[in-house]
Amino acid sequence: MTIETVAPTDTPTRTPTPTSTGRRRRGWAAIIVVLVIWSTQRAGVNLPDLINPRGWGQVRSFFAAMVRPDLSPDFLRLTVEETAVTLSYALLGTALSVAIGILGGPLLSERLWRPLAGEPTTRARWGWRLARFTFAVPRSMHEVVFGLILLNILGLDPLVAVLAIGVPFGAVTAKVFSELIDEVPSDAERAMRAAGAGRLTAMIFGVVPTALGDLLSYAFYRFECAIRSAAVLGIVGAGGLGFQLALSFQSLRYDQMWTLLWALIAVGGMADWWSSSVRRRRSDSGPDLSAGEGASHSLERDPFLVASAAGGALMIPVAWWWLDLSLSSLWSPRTRRLGAELAGDAWPPQVGPGGWRSLIADAADTVALAMLALALAWTFASALAFLAARRKRVPGGPALLPGRTLSWLSRFVLLIARSVPPPVWALLAVFVFLPGLWPGVVALAIYQFGVLGRLEGEVVENLDDRPGRALRAAGASRSGAIAYATLPAVSTRFVALGLYRWEVTIRDTVIVGVVGAAGLGQRISEQTSSFDYQGILASIAVLVVLTVAADIASAAIRRTLR
Repeated sequence: MTIETVAPTDTPTRTPTPTSTGRRRRGWAAIIVVLVIWSTQRAGVNLPDLINPRGWGQVRSFFAAMVRPDLSPDFLRLTVEETAVTLSYALLGTALSVAIGILGGPLLSERLWRPLAGEPTTRARWGWRLARFTFAVPRSMHEVVFGLILLNILGLDPLVAVLAIGVPFGAVTAKVFSELIDEVPSDAERAMRAAGAGRLTAMIFGVVPTALGDLLSYAFYRFECAIRSAAVLGIVGAGGLGFQLALSFQSLRYDQMWTLLWALIAVGGMADWWSSSVRRRRSDSGPDLSAGEGASHSLERDPFLVASAAGGALMIPVAWWWLDLSLSSLWSPRTRRLGAELAGDAWPPQVGPGGWRSLIADAADTVALAMLALALAWTFASALAFLAARRKRVPGGPALLPGRTLSWLSRFVLLIARSVPPPVWALLAVFVFLPGLWPGVVALAIYQFGVLGRLEGEVVENLDDRPGRALRAAGASRSGAIAYATLPAVSTRFVALGLYRWEVTIRDTVIVGVVGAAGLGQRISEQTSSFDYQGILASIAVLVVLTVAADIASAAIRRTLR
């Protein structure tokens, strides 16, 4: 399943020629190379002058505690309880995001705004653009930003983590769901419209059921992401495993940290397996969206998919009960008063000390941090993806690549890299690197390496190996088959995944900023500590602009890869 797709444009475009497409690709490649070089220079190229040798002792102590975690009964009991809290946050946040996706997906779909024949009206085009912009704002903001804002309004309420995960994830899910809807064939919709049904009715009953299976697959992927987000939100005060991690780190209790981290790795691994199994079963147990009505029945033919959907639905009330959620706090007089005060304190936004020069410098640091971290993550993940793939789709198979043992070890390394929250990696990097961009770069590079390696490994698993086998049968060498069949087949997908994670990485700079890495994240953290809400609003606005710009550039580059 495609994790993120590009929305169709609302106006017809000319089909690009191969020559023009090649020029665009080379132009974008040159821009990316220039950005990476600029980012490296901005972070500092003389690493010996940026490294603190005395910090390696703390790093060694941290990893030494990996094999001797705190297994005392009291701490194990606390770990189990906090694990349940983190899973409940992730489950309810995912449920909220899916609900927002189901409601917002049709609204963002071009199908709702355009006629079945002809061009949409100007009014419809502006309505579609307004809807897309409305959802783009929360989609561009990191869940940590939502969490910090909600903590000031709701206090230490479990609703903070649920809403902080559900709202931005819901905006992303709505965008993805709208694109799934736009890809569904229009036969059933046309038939219902011809029978007198309205546009919205025809979409809900003629189109949405066909796309629900793919939304289910995406929901399980979002659940895996939500577990990591719930841990990060805990570090900034929302509770759960992340909160206990922060407490243990403050006292340098690495043995306790690894007890909590092993719990996080375990639930992350189970969610990874569940999510991958659902998506694999979904792709293997039925036709694509292009198969029309038959695709909507694929869930009924696979008991595992049915059990997964039912199990997820049944766990929602259990998580609600465990967290003892109460929605009444959302409209209580105290919430309304604090929300009004926060809005009044934040408006109008102000740049604050240092003026525009300081704000622009922090924005530049954010871009450099994200660019350099992603370049490092993508390079190492692309190399490891072939080892991490469960089913080898490379000509030569086990004779070319090591077998299951190295594949399992590779996936385990990737699991640890993405399961340990980025703030923990950042805190370790702060021991080794002097203050600046590099602690954030290293932290985000390790985290994105784990995510990208896993996604690119799935690309290799799903690769059609028939072209490579045909070349081998025709007498080509193993390396020749890889060079002319395997690498061209995966390269565009690898690049597309890297571009998708670029937008995410810019948002994730907030995570490492709260522990002292440079950029807008650190600026927002300092403004939060001084209750400078006008400055926070200005910083968030700049971060949203950067994220939207990265999204637009990423979509433009991905179009040249088709």
